[in-house]
Amino acid sequence: MQDVIRFLRSNPQVLVLLVVCLVLGIGTFLAVIFGLLTAPSEQTTGEPSGAILGAHTVWHAVEAAVAGAHAS
Repeated sequence: MQDVIRFLRSNPQVLVLLVVCLVLGIGTFLAVIFGLLTAPSEQTTGEPSGAILGAHTVWHAVEAAVAGAHAS
């Protein structure tokens, strides 16, 4: 343990990277668990249930607006 502490004191960037990885990893884990616990049982199949279709529609609307702005 003394060697680890000595290493971290001589390389503080390793400690910062370790803390960042732990925070992001624990946050992602909790987000997935929270999502699974709050989702109704019929929605845990992995199907997008229309979310992709909505994003696709928005994308094409933005694309058409940009093309219309460039044409005029």
